[in-house]
Amino acid sequence: MAYIANQIDTNIRELEGALIRVVAYSSLINQDISVHLAAEALKDIIPSSRPRQITIQDIQNKVADFYGLRLEDFKARKRTKAVAFPRQVAMYLSRELTDFSLPKIGEAFGGRDHTTVIHAHEKISSSLKTDQDLYKIVHAITEKIKNLS
Repeated sequence: MAYIANQIDTNIRELEGALIRVVAYSSLINQDISVHLAAEALKDIIPSSRPRQITIQDIQNKVADFYGLRLEDFKARKRTKAVAFPRQVAMYLSRELTDFSLPKIGEAFGGRDHTTVIHAHEKISSSLKTDQDLYKIVHAITEKIKNLS
């Protein structure tokens, strides 16, 4: 039961379905239930490995590559448009693609305040509604980030 509970953490219906599947499989092959048997019964519904989590560093790398910047530029105090705008894009994507808190995102960008992250997210969000080119750029960077292996 612990094995099943650790593997299926999305909702109770999936958990119940997995348990029923293991019991049915056990009955079908006439073997006692074990962790190995549960793994065998659930191999089709439990992915062999969890999907890779996107990190802020992944996002910074892809945004830096796209805009021709160095990672250090995101953490530097530079406020030129050539650095500040890509930094805001990276903060926006960090907020959208990760579960990190605002202070953690700010910390990853050179110790910036959480309000700076909020401002960046709001600015890029509103710009995406009117700027088709920016929308295409953010979408392309997002795809590159999601396709990391």
